[in-house]
Amino acid sequence: MSAYKYTGVILLSALLSACGGSEPTTEQNEPETVHPGMTKGKAIFAANCVQCHSLHRDQVGPKLEGAMSRWNNDTARITRFIKNSQEAINMGDPRAIDIYEKWNKTIMTPMPHLTDKDVIELIDYINKGVE
Repeated sequence: MSAYKYTGVILLSALLSACGGSEPTTEQNEPETVHPGMTKGKAIFAANCVQCHSLHRDQVGPKLEGAMSRWNNDTARITRFIKNSQEAINMGDPRAIDIYEKWNKTIMTPMPHLTDKDVIELIDYINKGVE
């Protein structure tokens, strides 16, 4: 091998050995971000909700502005609905049934991959009302 190849191999080895050695840290008081300028709640909204919902106007699904007040600020009920609307409807939740009836008996896409913490982040984003 030439001297250039040896130098390249040594540099590549040094770079690779430096990768992945520590976990990134975030300050506790700052919101967790997944993209510069985007909170986790906004990222969850963008990845899972924006296809059918807007914060301020009805689209395929209802606007999300004021959603918590329509659910009587019951985080457990809205979490159940977000993760599996059909289950909430089948359990007889009056708000879930009302949404189902008003939106042409359409079942919201289940979101079982969202954790309870994800839903709280999403609700926080919705409550801030900024798109």
